[in-house]
Amino acid sequence: MKYHLEEEYEYDFDLYGISSHEKDYRICWAINNSLGLSLERTTENIEVIFNQQEKQNSQFPIFKFERDDMLETYYLIGNKHENQQLIEEQKHVDFFLMVKSSDAMSSHNIIDNLRDIPFVLSVNKVDVTMLRSKKNLIF
Repeated sequence: MKYHLEEEYEYDFDLYGISSHEKDYRICWAINNSLGLSLERTTENIEVIFNQQEKQNSQFPIFKFERDDMLETYYLIGNKHENQQLIEEQKHVDFFLMVKSSDAMSSHNIIDNLRDIPFVLSVNKVDVTMLRSKKNLIF
């Protein structure tokens, strides 16, 4: 008899796709100024193995900011690394802003503030439940 374990994850966060030609540290600085955050580079990266036989993997940078008093956590995640995408169906997106909060800023405020950054080309809210590769966002 064979059993299969299927895991159900909760995607209890808002996700925003950001397109920009700038480097990750520069977009992080601009988001910090625009949203009043203090995102900082973490020592860990998201590591994804794309080809099991060749052991080909990619690492995607993460920036993080936590507000303990409001139970908010913000992550800025790079979507591209050496011709690979963390979320393959969002190839036009360079970065994702993940907001985990029970009472964060409204989506319209976040989108409007991000669109005001001069070198941000586009911002859109991403429906996580519709992504095939959404498991890559669990870390």
